[in-house]
Amino acid sequence: MHPINFILIFILILTIPGISTAKSCKAYRSCAEVIADYPDGKFGRKDGDKDGIPCENVCRNRDQVRELLKKEKDEK
Repeated sequence: MHPINFILIFILILTIPGISTAKSCKAYRSCAEVIADYPDGKFGRKDGDKDGIPCENVCRNRDQVRELLKKEKDEK
């Protein structure tokens, strides 16, 4: 395959919604950032142990998550 084809495929992948914006939990600096990316509360793999707390490196507890989800919902 020609090198230009690899570049075009790479650019195409980066423009597909959801792929280019995917972050690891280590990339988040605050729980509010996590909630902003997942305002519906469906955290998927971000909540690996399914305890309702996504990205436990930045989200301390369920109460914090609930409060931020409520705030996100109220702002809409």
